Amino acid sequence: MTEITANYDETWKEAIGDYFESFLTFFYPEIHQQIDWTKPPISLDKELEQITAA
Repeated sequence: MTEITANYDETWKEAIGDYFESFLTFFYPEIHQQIDWTKPPISLDKELEQITAA
């Protein structure tokens, strides 16, 4: 029998990628103005996993 694993991260990563700039524009316009939006973001999820994994 094949084990099925759920991928809960993918939906959140997609939502953050698609709506983060709009979120900051609405809730934190001062912070939004300080970010250079011409540069694409770099995901550091693997690095975070390395320092938070127990």
